[in-house]
Amino acid sequence: MTPMMFDDPKALESPATVTLAISVATFPIVCLVALALSWLVFALPALAHFPYRYTWACGLTALPLINVSIGGLALAWISYFNDGFFS
Repeated sequence: MTPMMFDDPKALESPATVTLAISVATFPIVCLVALALSWLVFALPALAHFPYRYTWACGLTALPLINVSIGGLALAWISYFNDGFFS
């Protein structure tokens, strides 16, 4: 989906299109990092005395929601201000 956003040469000049493409492209990476960090906070014995470690683990698991919200806002921006065109 990401390469198809840039089929128009003027699409690189649109900050909303670039933001949406970065959000979509980095989503799998953010999911893996969030999963690894949440398990590290939860399972490492060195962090056993860490206050609120369960809350931190759940919060780190929700980290991909940032990508989803930024992508949704960029898509709304494209739909409203660019009439649905990526350029």
